[in-house]
Amino acid sequence: MNFMKTTAKKIFLASFFVFAALSAFSLPGVNADIPDASGEYVYYRDYSFNRESYVGFLYYDDSTYEARYFAPPTESLAEKNIDLLFTVDPSKDRLELTGERFVVPPQQDDIEIVNYIHDLIYELSARRGKAGQSVLVDWSKNKVDFMQAGKIVSDNYEQFGGPVQMIYDAAVPIFNLKKIVDYAGKDALAVVTIGAIENSKDSSFAEFLPPPKNQDGKSAKTVKNAQKEILKQRIEIGKSTALVQSVQADKNWSLSGQNVWTLGDSAIVSFQTLALPEESGLGSEKIAARLLRLFASSKKSAYCDWTLTSVHASGSEIKIATDTYNPKTKKFITDIKTLRAAAKNFYGCFSLAVYSQDYKANRGYFDKLAKSYSCKMER
Repeated sequence: MNFMKTTAKKIFLASFFVFAALSAFSLPGVNADIPDASGEYVYYRDYSFNRESYVGFLYYDDSTYEARYFAPPTESLAEKNIDLLFTVDPSKDRLELTGERFVVPPQQDDIEIVNYIHDLIYELSARRGKAGQSVLVDWSKNKVDFMQAGKIVSDNYEQFGGPVQMIYDAAVPIFNLKKIVDYAGKDALAVVTIGAIENSKDSSFAEFLPPPKNQDGKSAKTVKNAQKEILKQRIEIGKSTALVQSVQADKNWSLSGQNVWTLGDSAIVSFQTLALPEESGLGSEKIAARLLRLFASSKKSAYCDWTLTSVHASGSEIKIATDTYNPKTKKFITDIKTLRAAAKNFYGCFSLAVYSQDYKANRGYFDKLAKSYSCKMER
């Protein structure tokens, strides 16, 4: 479980950076709710192709992007991978390509796909500009599935059959586009993951693979009954106040680090604290979008499956549940994060990460654990 501990620590350490140091960049002609940070990317499943296909876009800076087309191999077709860097003029009020260089050179029969990528870049950028400035989602009022939630814009898009509905969500980097639904109500283009590369050596964008349709064959482990026990963290704040976080667990859990407990090699939980900007809160739509970019985001080779993501929010709490898949280790992990207000601009965060098969076999146990989370100030 060491890799899970490392991931949890990196995520929470990064959380203080995200709200303070995001680069103020977005597409030319778009004043985005959440500016894109260098290294952020998005991948879409593109249903306009006859074979399973994915198109990804990565943001480097206000003038440099990367685009990749990927199609997994089939019984009759070889894998197809086209990767190109392109530059734009950030001074323009609309996107204008100024140059390109292929990272993975296309074959002669790939020219149509390259032209399609060019068209897609222009079209998605222009349509985002027409969608208006704000595409934030009020998760406290949302009543539909995660992938259906967003600002819906009716449009006409011949590439996807004519009349379409374009669903926008500020949590999605670059184009803020979550999905395109065609006239028949079927997905035409839909987000499969968002993420961020950490540095120039991070190849997770170029090596993205979709999760397999079936999970690994690891046998699920059943959690045995054990004596009840409360897992708790107490942080002294000043001379007379402390932030206390706790969950109602049992003696199956072992303390394995500061504020970190493990359930054998199946699960890990931890408590952290989070400071948000002045005059903000979990009820803020912008804060919720930033939290999604942080907690529902792929890291290195652990790809977050947006089709399995869910969000529940109120003014004082937000819960984000995700599933990730690592094609290198072939492991699926279910990750549930619950943030709750403790004081003005100061929040507690409970994190639960479980191998997905173990989570499904013991869902009632783990959901009850997460639901018992308590965060309060004590004197």
